[in-house]
Amino acid sequence: MTFSVVERPETLVAGTVLRSPAMAIEGVRRLRVEQAWREMLTRELPGRPGTAYVDFLPEMSSYQTHILGYQCATIDDLQPGDILARVPAGRFAVFTASGDNLGNVIAALWQRIWEAEDRERIERAYSGDFEQYPSSTSVEVYVAITEESGK
Repeated sequence: MTFSVVERPETLVAGTVLRSPAMAIEGVRRLRVEQAWREMLTRELPGRPGTAYVDFLPEMSSYQTHILGYQCATIDDLQPGDILARVPAGRFAVFTASGDNLGNVIAALWQRIWEAEDRERIERAYSGDFEQYPSSTSVEVYVAITEESGK
C-alpha cells in the first residue's frame, strides 16, 4: 500500500450535500451517491469534479458531511443553490487508483485508507478530506493527516 505525503493549500469544493455514515460506500447509500453524481455531471461545472468530506468525527460509525460537485478556484465559482466546503491547508496522504468502474475503485481505495489508519501508517487529522478525478477512470484521495504522520 503506497501513498505520498504532500502539503496543500486550502481546497474549496462546492455542490450537493449528502449526510451519511462515514462508511457509506456500499448498498443504498452508494446508489444515492451515484445518482447525485449523475445529476451533477449533467450540469456545466465551473471547475473540475471533486468531493469534500467535512464535519465528521474519527469514529467509523459517525456521520459526515459529503459535498460532491466541483472544485472552486475562488468563492466566485460558487453556483447558485450549491453549498461550499472549505478543506483547510495542511499535510495530506495522497492515495491514487484507477479502473473501469470508478465507484468500485473509490470504494476499494477507501478500504486501503482505513487499513493504513488501522495499521498506524497514517494518523488522520479529521480536518477535511477531498477527492479529485484526473479522468473518468481515476481518483486521487487527499486524506488530512497530523504533522507527525506519514514520516
